Parts: sequence; structure tokens; C-alpha cells
Amino acid sequence: MGQTLESFDIHAPKAREGAECLWAQMRDMPGLYRNERYGGFYVVSRFEDVMTVLMKPAIFGSGKGITLPPPDAVRSFHIPAEIDPPEHREYRALIAPLMTAAHARAREPFVRAMVTELVDRVPIDTPVDFVRAFARPLPILVALDLLGLPASDAAELEQMVGDLHREVATGVKTGAGDRLKTYSENVLIRRRADATDPQADVVSSILLGTAFGRPLTPDEQMSMVRLILVGGFDSTSSALATMMWWLATNPDEADRLRTDPSLLDSASEEIVRFASPSTYLRREVMEDVELSGVQLKKGDSVLVAFGAANRDPAKFACPDEIRPDRKPNQHVGFGAGHHRCVGSFIAKTELRLAFEQILARFDGFRIDETRAIEYTTGLGQGIIALPMIFSRAS
Repeated sequence: MGQTLESFDIHAPKAREGAECLWAQMRDMPGLYRNERYGGFYVVSRFEDVMTVLMKPAIFGSGKGITLPPPDAVRSFHIPAEIDPPEHREYRALIAPLMTAAHARAREPFVRAMVTELVDRVPIDTPVDFVRAFARPLPILVALDLLGLPASDAAELEQMVGDLHREVATGVKTGAGDRLKTYSENVLIRRRADATDPQADVVSSILLGTAFGRPLTPDEQMSMVRLILVGGFDSTSSALATMMWWLATNPDEADRLRTDPSLLDSASEEIVRFASPSTYLRREVMEDVELSGVQLKKGDSVLVAFGAANRDPAKFACPDEIRPDRKPNQHVGFGAGHHRCVGSFIAKTELRLAFEQILARFDGFRIDETRAIEYTTGLGQGIIALPMIFSRAS
């Protein structure tokens, strides 16, 4: 049994179950849905309203924290996700040049090699969790390469990030936040001695770059590395799992993509819209303002429901269907405005190459119905367990 509007809680154990129905109810009601949990917050669910919030950072700020519940007064900021313009631009400029479409194309050989290696390990005619076998390790390995860190750190990082999300969802302390902070600090100490080219990788850029006409402080550097580690794994993993679920449950569409690989780019874009891996993020109202007929006060919390906006029928025809040829597809799966996902080109490269290799290397795949598909909760609500059985193409 899914949630109701009265019981709505993004951290509940089965928060993703039936979410589409709740999003529809929120979009259809006048004004904005209001919830009294976590100190009280409004949910922005219509596409037009979501765009208003995302494009007006001076009114709907990120600087007071983007999590729900809101962070404590004493906390470590996530730079640049929790920095508002114009300061945000200074920090983002350090890493954005390494995340362009051209840089994503240049990294294709590495990404393709990782995809091939992981596909080779997928067992044939044997139950396997696609998330553990492919969707989780691929973005971790790509992120480590982007940062200039060794692939041998993957298991340790995956454990820390997983523990951190469980801590946020349950409130049970795991120490993951402190471990991740220490790991990030040690990375910077280790790399400081040999970093000579700010364009070599993201850690080098953070170490050698400047903001506001000065080098970053150790705390600023640590925050930026930590954010990339936390944010770079889960969203792409969720999109990859959604991709595989869709292919397995729509064999005709899989055949269509095999026949017409020109659709792979638009299919990747559509998967991000449908999955909305960053399902919710908080903004804080910085000055009194009216939105959708509701008078918001300075200090109010607004929860941006990206998943709801990406299923808004006022914006997307048949929004609950994955249409690989959907155009135009101006979704908010990567956000919008100043805080649009800086790694979107890398993520889409991973999706496209995963599509390409899986469709070529397997002639069949199906959901293993003896085990359950599992979803995570919280701000990002995606598939975290996808039991499957694959058969190999001859």
C-alpha cells in the first residue's frame, strides 16, 4: 500500500511506491501542497512552477541547505550545490570546463572500456542483480577517473556513500559523513604534492584553481570533492537501472533501438526524464513571494519535486510512458538554471554506451520475478535492486 497525501514522507520505507499518483494529486490541487513534517514545507509539483523556482535563485535559495529535513544551523556546506549566485559561479567555473560535451566525448574510450568489462562479467542464464553487477559500479569507476583517483577506492567509497544515505533516511548515525570528510581530506593531501595541471582532472582543478581571485581554502576544497563523490554515483546508477528495467519489460522497444541506434541519444535523455534520479531537492524562500496563488514567507521550505514536474501532462504527452523518440524533451531531470547538473554530459555518455553495448551483447534479458525490485528513499528515489536473467547474443 502506497502513501497518501496525509502520510506523505519522502523518507518513508516505501516512499517511491505509488508516487506518481500522489504527484498527480499535488499537480491537480489548487495552490501548493503543504506538509507539516520536518518543520513544514510546500511541494512544488507542476512543471511551470518548478521552472519558476529553479530560475529564480535569489528568491528560492540553496544557500540554507537543499536537504529535507533542513540542515542544522551548524553544518558543512556542499559546494557549489549549496551556494547561491553570484558566488556559485566562481566555484562551478573550476570544474565546469572538465564536464563539457567535448570532454565527455574525449572520455568515451574509457567509459566504453568500463562498460565492456562490466558486461563481460554479467553471468548468463543465472539470476543477477543488475544494480550490483553494472548500474552501481559503472558511475563510480567513471567518477573516480574524472577525479583522478584510483579505481581501487571504489568499494570503500560505495560503502561510505551508501551508509551516508541510510543515515539521512533513518536518522541512525553511521559515521559515514565523518569518514567521507576524512577520505576527501586525505585525497587532497595525497594529490597536493603531484598536481601540476589544473586541466588534468577534477581534483587537480580544485587544488590549483582560484575563486574570488584566491586559491580555495582546505575546507572549500574538501567540500567540493565530497560533493562530487556523493552526487556522482547515485543519480547515474538509478538512470542505468531504469534503462535496464524498461528494456527488459519492453522487448519490442529493445529491438527498435537495435535496428535504429540513432535513437540512443534521445532514448538516454528520455530515461533521465522518466527516472528523475534527483527526485526532490529543497529550496528556502529568501523573501516574501507568491507562487501558484500561495503567499510564501521568507524562511519557508519549498520541496522541488522533479519527478512530478517530469510527469506533468501539461508539459509532456503521455508522461508515464518512455518514448525514445520524444522531441522536444525539455525535462528537469538534470535540473535547470544555475544549479543544472554539471555532470550531465558524462551521465548521458554512460547511458548511451550502456544502451549500445547491452543491446549488442545480449539477445535476451528479463526480470527475475522470484525476487523484488527495490527502491531507495529520500531525495533521490531510484531502483537499488533489479533482479534479472540475461542470455548472450551468439
